[in-house]
Amino acid sequence: MSHLSIRPRIKPVAAAALILCALSGAAWQAPAFAADTAVLNDATQRRYDIASGPLGQNLSAFALASGIALSFEPALAAGKTSPAVNGVMSARAAAERVLAGSGLEIAGRADGSFTVRRATGVANTSEAPNQALPAVTVNADSERSTVTEGSGSYTTRATGAATRMALSLRETPQSVSVIGRQQIEDQNLMSLNDVLRMTPGIVADRLDERVTFTSRGFSLNSMIDGVPTLSFNSVAAESSQLSMQVYDRVEVIRGASGLLNGSGSPGGSINLVRKRPTAEFSGHVGVGVGSWSRYSTEADLSTKLNEAGTVRGRVVASHADGNSFVDNKKQSEDVFYGIVEADLSRNTLLSAGVEYQRTAIKGANFGQSPLFYSDGSRTNLPRSFNSSTPWSTWNMDTQRYFVNLDHHFDNDWRLKVDAALITNDRERYSGDIWLYPGNINSATGNGGVVQVANNPATSVTRALDVYATGPFSLFGRTHTAVLGANYNRYAYDYSNSSRLVNAFDRQAVNISNLGAIAQPDFPYPLNKFSGVTEEKAVYGALRLKPFDALSVLVGTRFSWYDNDLVTRTWTNGTNGRPVASSAGHEHAIFTPYAGIVYDINDTWSAYSSYTDIFQPNTARNANNETIEPRRGNNLEFGVKGEHMGGKLNTSFAVFEVREDNAVELAPGVAPLPDGSAAYRAVKGARTRGFETTISGELARGWQVMAGYTYSAKFNNKSVLMNTNYPQRMLRVATSYRLPGALSKLTVGGNLSYQSGISYLETYSAQTAYQGGMTLIGLMARYEVSPQLSLSLNVENLTDKTYYTGLGGYNGYTVGNPRNAWLKANYKF
Repeated sequence: MSHLSIRPRIKPVAAAALILCALSGAAWQAPAFAADTAVLNDATQRRYDIASGPLGQNLSAFALASGIALSFEPALAAGKTSPAVNGVMSARAAAERVLAGSGLEIAGRADGSFTVRRATGVANTSEAPNQALPAVTVNADSERSTVTEGSGSYTTRATGAATRMALSLRETPQSVSVIGRQQIEDQNLMSLNDVLRMTPGIVADRLDERVTFTSRGFSLNSMIDGVPTLSFNSVAAESSQLSMQVYDRVEVIRGASGLLNGSGSPGGSINLVRKRPTAEFSGHVGVGVGSWSRYSTEADLSTKLNEAGTVRGRVVASHADGNSFVDNKKQSEDVFYGIVEADLSRNTLLSAGVEYQRTAIKGANFGQSPLFYSDGSRTNLPRSFNSSTPWSTWNMDTQRYFVNLDHHFDNDWRLKVDAALITNDRERYSGDIWLYPGNINSATGNGGVVQVANNPATSVTRALDVYATGPFSLFGRTHTAVLGANYNRYAYDYSNSSRLVNAFDRQAVNISNLGAIAQPDFPYPLNKFSGVTEEKAVYGALRLKPFDALSVLVGTRFSWYDNDLVTRTWTNGTNGRPVASSAGHEHAIFTPYAGIVYDINDTWSAYSSYTDIFQPNTARNANNETIEPRRGNNLEFGVKGEHMGGKLNTSFAVFEVREDNAVELAPGVAPLPDGSAAYRAVKGARTRGFETTISGELARGWQVMAGYTYSAKFNNKSVLMNTNYPQRMLRVATSYRLPGALSKLTVGGNLSYQSGISYLETYSAQTAYQGGMTLIGLMARYEVSPQLSLSLNVENLTDKTYYTGLGGYNGYTVGNPRNAWLKANYKF
């Protein structure tokens, strides 16, 4: 097996222990500064409309209404109630009322957020409900609340995923959806694939173990904690299998994201935001059982690591295992995450951590099930049909190491430095049905061909991002600026080995008896592809406020892109001369960004945005050559609303994308040497559409995330492209906590509708269709006690048979039948 010999192997638990020891050792020297010398700005007045109720629920409502990033240990609020808070007042006054009689206080943290803790110096707060709230500490640049954990909400107060500025959804001149922790838990969204299948405007097209995520017909860039990463470009790192145990939320930008991503996709970007430590001890453990003999266990613990609370740590670990509805297929998953934060000073925060995930799949698929027999008739195979041999293996190991430094200056400016090292390894032994050409006999199932190979892959990604943001004064008004630079280096290789010399091993088989193909040894290397991609960029943006109702956002990015590939082939077991090729070198690519937001009134804003597109293609043509980069522009107009003090957000947008070097599958072309599909370039493509979304609290206890999207892409001859992607989609996820005596019960569910899709099969010239289809899921959670809850989630309630992927590898992939998960969760 061939691997890149670039880094030492460090066990994740050992790495986390080293981080904890190193930072904890330094932490005992960290200054234990007081957190009660500055107070919240009493001059800031907001309207509050919080009914009396459980303290934990009202703290979340207060955080949303005030725009404060507030975290608290659920056990502190358990069993406590809070009086109503109504009227226009300062955040300080509102906090006094929310916490009246609770014996708790709010304290500030060095990162500009707040936490709830037991009050100090109060003998008996229950007898002194009117005692003044202890002072609240605020950093010079206190950000709006972005943490979704503990908020109970299906929306967020702010996101910086589009511009690096902490703006509300209404202030961001692009289409944004944030899938937060509450929705992830309510809807049992265990992987990134689960999350994005519930995100408005996103198509999740499953090839095999891989899933392609697109918006408006385009792929999405990836970021982790706001830092662009190329790590998911590798076949060694399948993003759809990423566990959600580690993340607080997933921020999805739809539309060109070229300001923060040098290779800005017209589709947008996905930003994965990690969980952070809490100042007080908190956590939970959970177990679950599901259909097909699946089970899961998890633990999530967070606490301060020194008496002053200036060092905090968090550890997450989980294990899942079980079978599948697909014959001879099973999957296991192990996840570990450790992070330590240290307040080096009042204004400086150092964070370091490690993520580890191992996913092991037996009976794994590469490619799809055949659509047609050789006579042109449909295959109509069982839903449980597995297109790969029982011994086919797909095991992936991912390790991410990261260090962040965040400093807030006294002039309200902020400097942030993020560095990351990501390693990926894939072990893959496979016997997969070869769908090129389709020659399977409809009567007997004979004539099938299985390709047998060993196809390992590795990659290493190094990323660095540095930026500064803050206010400045011009013409008597205050504006905001961002300046930054980032660097990504992505080194990868993949190879193929065979049982045969000089040839791929393709064996005849009856497709109903793939188990007849035994796993051989693979002594003969066939090829190896090694590549390095580097992206460097500098960027800047301004948010100008000519007057209160108008915001003008302008920005630019200069990008440098290099991609080189070395190919090695073997003849008669001998390594041939390496052949070097360049997949592209682009220098000082200029990517402008512009957006305007006009506040019509206190609730509604109109906006427009424009972004140029520069996206290097990774797709290759029939000659195995990388297609030239996509270039074009994205234009969007819309209206956004912020209701009930930010508890509910709405939006409507229309958009148009124009591009050259768009890619589509090349018909009649066999897979490339690495097994991937060949594409061709299209000039003058145009995508048009509209979308509308709603997220947040519709009524007390009722949360919703919903969106309807129409998007169609045509080439320069007005022929519809991407026919295997739906043009119309509706996504709805909701939960409702019953009132009064039934308040321990929360019920809800989700609905996903998409319009019909089709695919012209390469060799039969037959077209496969799937009409419009609707999937329904249900959920219920019962709180046995303030600490213990039981939840039930049902997927595909009506047990609909449907394609979750069509045409990606000249075949189809079936979606999950009806299944369920029952879970128990205990909070500390």
